Amino acid sequence: MIKPEDCDFHFTPDSHWQWVETIALPFCVPEANINAVVYVVTRPMLGVCMCDVTLMDRITDLWEEQLYVDNMQHLPCPKSLMDFSLPNGLSIRAVEPLKHYKVSYEGIDDTRFSLDYVGLHEPYDINDPAMDPTATQRNGPAWDSSWSGHYELTYRITGELVVRGKRYVVDCVDTGDRSWGPRPERENSSVIWWHASFGEALTLHLFTGHDIARTTAMGPHISGYILEDGKLYGVTESSGSQEYRKAVPMGGQLEVTDVRGKKFRFTYSTVNSCYWAPYPSNTYLQASMRVSHEGKTGFGVQQMGLSRAYLTRHRDAIRSRY
Repeated sequence: MIKPEDCDFHFTPDSHWQWVETIALPFCVPEANINAVVYVVTRPMLGVCMCDVTLMDRITDLWEEQLYVDNMQHLPCPKSLMDFSLPNGLSIRAVEPLKHYKVSYEGIDDTRFSLDYVGLHEPYDINDPAMDPTATQRNGPAWDSSWSGHYELTYRITGELVVRGKRYVVDCVDTGDRSWGPRPERENSSVIWWHASFGEALTLHLFTGHDIARTTAMGPHISGYILEDGKLYGVTESSGSQEYRKAVPMGGQLEVTDVRGKKFRFTYSTVNSCYWAPYPSNTYLQASMRVSHEGKTGFGVQQMGLSRAYLTRHRDAIRSRY
């Protein structure tokens, strides 16, 4: 069970030097085909952190061809994650931990935003068997030790975005997460973090394995939830497949079943994407999606996490397949 104090640091004086705590707060402006990544990776035992602000608006192989990129490594680590500001202009304040955050950014090139994130449900603890029906089947955290503590939270996000002087109203539903634990950043496998929202009425969040070098099929299922009309239901199983341009997912279909036995089917297509690498050891094939479900259109994000080791080990298979 996630508690308000889990918004702050979890490390102790004897924590491993690889201890990492992260905050991911995406948002979008679908009518302008803009998806934003706000990502903070703190390394409190080393006293440093990384912060990335990327705004995507097109399909491209190159990260630097996106609308806006501000990635800064080795910033000083904040003393607390409840209320902090970084030298790159990002500030995050927990007005009410787990429920309401104010996020602001004063960047470069006349780019900035001021946003309110209001949680639509209690945080989904991926490691709590009382909440996640797959947690009891696992021996340890969901993926690796960096997910020793982990939760997702779907937000209503409102405010204003200015990109190189052009203003946009932000009013969306999107899903962020928070993780803590030792992060080796080596020998990670291929996995997908996927979510889509249809306003406040329906959100699917999914975390699934995916061996891109060998198959287009998703799996094995790891975790996920359905948020329907304000209530959470853990996902018990999932299946799906994708099509690719090179190794970038361009669209696919997905079916999940929740703890009620209720099935949901989705189809989706990519509207903007790139190889995103907020820190050097891993690359994320970041794809923003237009999603269909029972005649309704929603929007979401897929991150396919790939370690550089995995990519180089399977480079010939990936190139020949895609």
